[in-house]
Amino acid sequence: MVTQTKKILILTGSFGNGHLQVTQSIVNQFQKMDLDNLEIIEHDLFMEAHPIVTTICKKWYINSFKYFRNTYKQFYYSRPDKLDKCFYKYYGLNKLLNLLMREKPDLILLTFPTPVMSVLTEQFNMNIPVATVMTDYRLHKNWITPHSERYYLATEDTKKEFESIGIPSDAIKVTGIPIADKFEDDIDQAQWLAHNQLNPDKPTILMSAGAFGVSKGFDEMITSILERSPQSQIVMICGKSKELKRSLSAKFKDYDNVLILGYTNYMNEWMASSQLMITKPGGITISEALTRKIPMVFLNPVPGQELENAIYFQEKGFGRIADTPEEAIDVVSSLTNHPETLAHMTEAMRKAKVPYSTYKLCRDLLDLLNQSAQYQEMYGKVPLYAKFLLK
Repeated sequence: MVTQTKKILILTGSFGNGHLQVTQSIVNQFQKMDLDNLEIIEHDLFMEAHPIVTTICKKWYINSFKYFRNTYKQFYYSRPDKLDKCFYKYYGLNKLLNLLMREKPDLILLTFPTPVMSVLTEQFNMNIPVATVMTDYRLHKNWITPHSERYYLATEDTKKEFESIGIPSDAIKVTGIPIADKFEDDIDQAQWLAHNQLNPDKPTILMSAGAFGVSKGFDEMITSILERSPQSQIVMICGKSKELKRSLSAKFKDYDNVLILGYTNYMNEWMASSQLMITKPGGITISEALTRKIPMVFLNPVPGQELENAIYFQEKGFGRIADTPEEAIDVVSSLTNHPETLAHMTEAMRKAKVPYSTYKLCRDLLDLLNQSAQYQEMYGKVPLYAKFLLK
């Protein structure tokens, strides 16, 4: 329990929604704890420091899923053995110094890879506790901050990877990736399906169009899956693509085993009520699916963290990788026609899930806060440099 007024600065990033979702889960958990003497501040460091450049980088990142895969692959896998080498290591430094002197946090929590933090811990003698929430299932060097007090990781396997590069075991907590508490709640599957005019007795396949950044080919996939798995029904989430929803709704309007939806706030209920999911392997989505114990098919994952996540989940028996739509149709048909295989995958996920990850992480953060030093001892050379940079 926090006994003195303390402040946590969360540094996140808006490259995709996953990091923001993790941040929100943590903030919501602290709000539930109702701690009057704890203040949480959130900042998208890179966007605030360099809005134009960051906006351009975000557009490149999003388009890399479709057009620049090899470029992103080279970026992600560059110099993996050089933990201290990152071409944007100083990106956002001035903004970060300003933030620290203005907010004076007692702890910094990173929910986005932030290499600039290592400049403060190594070169500025900053002793303020730094904790990192890694939102993927395989180690990447940009998550490493020298002298970090804590790393919150998804699995024991990830912990071993961190230990192999010299991170002390006592600095690592396997909490699972923080997700919303609602994914732990019981859902009446039969009632939910019946409420949505679906058959509770049929295996349900959940597909997410927004996960792939494309809007073509789903009609053929749906048709082919149903031809080869006629006992199944399909829920298609079209996301924000109104055109896709309109075209698919028109084509499958007379099908009682196909439901076409646009953007939905009920992915939790759909995951809980489905037996198989076709999606991309983003860290948050697959963590939610792991908690809900729904096996996945990963369609053509992007090289980088998503491919690494997909490989890990395939190795653990939680999902299958399909490089093409045709291969995805084969995999889905095989799994739905062999329910015992799906049952084995579901059981493997049940054994592996880490329940109530966000609560465990927040409790440990409170312990770190109680151990934090006084302001003068924490900031080292930061005030000396910051007085020339304050805006």
